[in-house]
Amino acid sequence: MSAPARGTRPRNRRALIVAAAAELFVRRGYPHVAMGDIADAVAIGPSALYRHFRGKQELLAAVVEDALTALAVTDFADLAAGALDRRDVGILWQRESRHLEPAERHRVGEPLRRLAGQLTGQLRDRRRELTADQAGLLAWSVLAVLVSVSFQRVDLPRPAYDELMTSLAGAVAAADLPDLGKRTAAPVVEPANRRALLLTTATRLFAERGFHSVAIEEVGAAAGITGPSVYHHFESKAELLMTALRTGADALGDGLRTASLPALLRSYAGYSLAHHDVVDLLITEVGLLPEPERHELRRTQREYVEAWVRLLLDVHPDLGADPARVRVQAALTVVNDVARTPHLRSLPGVEDALGVVGSALLELSVSSTSGQTL
Repeated sequence: MSAPARGTRPRNRRALIVAAAAELFVRRGYPHVAMGDIADAVAIGPSALYRHFRGKQELLAAVVEDALTALAVTDFADLAAGALDRRDVGILWQRESRHLEPAERHRVGEPLRRLAGQLTGQLRDRRRELTADQAGLLAWSVLAVLVSVSFQRVDLPRPAYDELMTSLAGAVAAADLPDLGKRTAAPVVEPANRRALLLTTATRLFAERGFHSVAIEEVGAAAGITGPSVYHHFESKAELLMTALRTGADALGDGLRTASLPALLRSYAGYSLAHHDVVDLLITEVGLLPEPERHELRRTQREYVEAWVRLLLDVHPDLGADPARVRVQAALTVVNDVARTPHLRSLPGVEDALGVVGSALLELSVSSTSGQTL
């Protein structure tokens, strides 16, 4: 985006500010962007910027709201086009909006919840056999498929890209889900020792509030370990984050030892549902690591996705590498989003349902993932 000439007063200045802020938040991350950076990007002084927004939090809320309006339709083709036109929407909502106060984040997320509700209603109208939980899971999975374009760099020609995303959304909407049963409380697993307790507590707090919003003393207090005892186990809050991320990446890497894509899908879904806080951090907080740890973990994540792509191409060699990456990222994003959404991951049959949805996206035989717990 080119900035207007300094000293000019374009009539769409507010829109230019929002666009510049969105680009900077996605590229650098909200904590690393100052209001002065945004003012420079649109060639205005800070005082002019503050005439439009009282502070960075208000600007972030406007950026997220603006991005979510790209998805304010229920036709799959229009949804696909909107997601591809605003490929930042997933990152802005899932990563950057976490820096808003909880009430404000809830407010700006209302258009997305409303859209999910509309899609749920449409699915129940078209498919009378669906329960409310099944239709809701499919609706949120459709949205996850579409925003998955935020998390990959594939650049297919349009309208072919639009058609692919529309077909993937349709495949999810048509999936025949198993009976989800009644909701039950998830079992509580107690950490093995104090170090594990600190790590589990930190992971949960970082996932809920963001790394920058949590002090190491809060981690210790939440774990019932106060004072200098915390530092007997971890030297710093940064070490807690790095340990959590490395543990998650290593666990996912172990799943690659499986010989088949259906088995890998089961493994990934099972791990993500059981360790949703770790998955959350792998999506949102890797950029906060210092170099070279950040580079190394990003490389590991890319290699993980490429391993999925190779396995998919073994099954469907005619797909092509880029369409295969699109399908893989869609399947991963569905699992990630369901695992990170409390009312979805609490569905008792959600593991088997994710196997069905993932199989539809990867064009696997449903029988290859059925009959086993993910």
